[in-house]
Amino acid sequence: MFKSVRVKSVFLFVALLGTIGLSAQGTSVSDAELTRFATAYQKLQIQQQVTQQTMMKAIEEEGIEVKRFSEIQQASMDPNKEVEATKEEMELHKKALSKIEKMQPELEKKINEEITSTGMTMEQFEALAKEIQQDRSLQERLQAIMVKSQG
Repeated sequence: MFKSVRVKSVFLFVALLGTIGLSAQGTSVSDAELTRFATAYQKLQIQQQVTQQTMMKAIEEEGIEVKRFSEIQQASMDPNKEVEATKEEMELHKKALSKIEKMQPELEKKINEEITSTGMTMEQFEALAKEIQQDRSLQERLQAIMVKSQG
């Protein structure tokens, strides 16, 4: 749905964090860095929910159901699938997609602001996210920090 790889990769990471458990590796990530990351991650979870609601509203405003939009979108992205949709549905899908794409710069800006508000750059966040995905001990430390911050 998004054209931006950065937004897609950040949201993908938010959705998958903690599900990948590779063998522990040595790391030099401080608790302060993990705490900033945890704060950014939690802010991104909230932003992701707001973004999803905004996108769903934009889709519905164009007169197409979110479920149907998603079906058409998925089919249009898979070269092995033919899109089974009426001309009218395709037009509504196109209008909704255009509306979402126009929202993209503002959504990217909000994501960047959420991350930088924690003292990290987008690049630092992405690099640390990658490191966390590959290091079980970092995942456990991050989880402990997040549990502690919620309690």
